[in-house]
Amino acid sequence: MAALVAVLFIGALGIRLVDLTDLPNDFYMVRQYRSLLIARGMYYANLPTAPELKREIAVAQWQEQGLIEPPVMESLVALTYHIIGEQIWVGRVYASLFWLVSGLAIWLLAKELSMWEGGIIALAYFLFLPFGVTASRAFMPDSLMTALIAWSLWALYRWETRRTWKSAILAGVLTGLAILVKSVAVFPLLGAAAGLVLSRRSLKRMIADKQTWAVAGITALPTVIFYIYGLFIVGTLESQFALRFFPALLKDPTFYGRWLFIAAGIVSFAAMFLSLAGILLFRTNAPRFLLVGAWFGYIVFGFAFPYHFITHEYYHLPLIPIVAIGLIPVADLLVRQIARQKGWLWRAVFAGLLLFAVAMKMWEARNTLVTSDYRHEIAYWQELGQTIGYDKKIVELSGDYGDRLAYFGWVSGSLWPTTADVAVRTLAGQTQSDFASIFADRTSRKDLFVVTTPPEWENQPELREYLTANYPLIAQGDGYWIFNLKP
Repeated sequence: MAALVAVLFIGALGIRLVDLTDLPNDFYMVRQYRSLLIARGMYYANLPTAPELKREIAVAQWQEQGLIEPPVMESLVALTYHIIGEQIWVGRVYASLFWLVSGLAIWLLAKELSMWEGGIIALAYFLFLPFGVTASRAFMPDSLMTALIAWSLWALYRWETRRTWKSAILAGVLTGLAILVKSVAVFPLLGAAAGLVLSRRSLKRMIADKQTWAVAGITALPTVIFYIYGLFIVGTLESQFALRFFPALLKDPTFYGRWLFIAAGIVSFAAMFLSLAGILLFRTNAPRFLLVGAWFGYIVFGFAFPYHFITHEYYHLPLIPIVAIGLIPVADLLVRQIARQKGWLWRAVFAGLLLFAVAMKMWEARNTLVTSDYRHEIAYWQELGQTIGYDKKIVELSGDYGDRLAYFGWVSGSLWPTTADVAVRTLAGQTQSDFASIFADRTSRKDLFVVTTPPEWENQPELREYLTANYPLIAQGDGYWIFNLKP
């Protein structure tokens, strides 16, 4: 069995290294380029040999990204750049390793449950789920958050079964780190912790338990400190609460259907319903209430961020370790039934079937990863940056929020809203100013108006006609238009 587990981990790492050096355009590239810009800015800020102009641009682009969560992964990548140089694939490797380490947490939790045979199948599911393979390579904090969620669930269950101060502190530290890395982890983890506490079925015992209060305090402390810093010291974190809540969606029945099909499409319908059934197969209340609480937290998460749940698939990543843990008792029941068969043949057949299923999922993931090659874009954005000029103040209409032009072309500026941006604000109930007011505000003291997205250029006829009629087109190429805003 140990050899089988080792093969799973080696295969999981191998599939994540496929097409390693390609650009991160295959999975929510705006979020990944944000991390790349932050890491590069940190790197250049402490790079004595960097040209002064590039250092100033890199640091400015880093600061423009604002504060959403602590830049843990970006700091780690920046430190690695100082050792091997700036390489776009470094963040991808770290994200993959974090995901693999979280698989170890799934395996250890299965051992805690005395269901380590079933844990092998749950581990295989977690490591080779096609969406998980793609998402776990992305340079964004979600891979680390998911890893810490898995370790937190293991630590919370371990604390509940041991009830020692050492296990309580470990549970608090890991849970606190998961929420600090990305605050939305609070939903499944708070639900799981509440489920464990409720499994004791004694209100008096819950209130009087010092370890419970200690776990809660240790968990909350890092995030409380970070939010005090972000809201009251640097003052930039407040903007992250805008355009997050869309209560009108909760009244729309189609929202729930889209939510269900997106979630089931990510984790697979079969795995989702087997995992839910697995909750009934746990031998004790503690793991059962742990999973019920985690599921409840995930549902509350969806109610809190309805728009993002149906537009950003990676918001469902916390569901993957939850489903994997629910599969443990179902898989364990299957494996134990096979183990009752006489002789080694049936066990060998089962191991072969498992590896064959893994190989199929690896091939599916591999085909997804090599479908497109984005490396040719580097030269395009570099040349466009040179055409614009590094000293120009620009307004940009861009499909990627200007991230590729900023990263490869070293040019960034303010953004003109896309049709999607306008739709989101309308959904949130915000009123829009008239075109003339928006244009005057966005283009004030700017040199150039740069369009780098042909679909948006076509979808905004008022902007297109106004620019064409009033400002000279000084450059045009494959997919871009540059207008001079100066008299």
